[in-house]
Amino acid sequence: MKNVLKAWIRKNLLTEDPSDYLASVVVNGSVTMQDIVRELVNEGMEVKSETAVDILTRFNRKTAELVTSGYNVNTGLVYMRPVIKGAFYGKTWDPNVHSVYVSINQGADLREAIAETSVEILGELSDPIEILSLTDTTTGKTDGSLTKGRNAELKGSFLKVTGDKPECGITFRNLTTQAITKLADGDIVLNEPSRLLIYVPAELAAGEYELAVTTQYSGGGRNLTTARSTSYATPIIIS
Repeated sequence: MKNVLKAWIRKNLLTEDPSDYLASVVVNGSVTMQDIVRELVNEGMEVKSETAVDILTRFNRKTAELVTSGYNVNTGLVYMRPVIKGAFYGKTWDPNVHSVYVSINQGADLREAIAETSVEILGELSDPIEILSLTDTTTGKTDGSLTKGRNAELKGSFLKVTGDKPECGITFRNLTTQAITKLADGDIVLNEPSRLLIYVPAELAAGEYELAVTTQYSGGGRNLTTARSTSYATPIIIS
């Protein structure tokens, strides 16, 4: 069975070319390891859910251990290799300048799935709310990793947080516990339609999070009657 991605096309607000459009994938939600295991059980997998989660957790731990020990790791789905980032002007490691990074590329299984994927364009999205980039202002990283207790910059379109609906705001949802941390109004340092500067809560536990912005901002003089949301494309990593 072929995979189908649904998408809207929208004007690229980062350029002045009126003919420049981008495709925005319709995101159906976020899934965790437990969600994937439940899907496999529904498909008829005979291994108990608890056993499958335990095996996958052990697999992930061992994979992380090997790649950070100097091995190139090919899981079939992705290919990983360790990289050291930062310029060396001497012969010593400086954790304030250098960092360990794992480069991840598509593996054979993922390339096969992509080859079997088609795209259905739903039409043009005139006023898209979207997070286009996320930067840790402390480290300068744009890979989704954030430093808790410091600031992060979001760029995109129609992101200004406004409205009287209780769901309006910026949230971090822990993908393991599903606990949601909502930023206080004072933690939104800069609140503009195309740029947000936020304080990353210091109390966030290490793990993966979904970062979402919910607002009634419309770009006109009046707010939307209902709130709309957008999430960053990849999980946020808090370490």
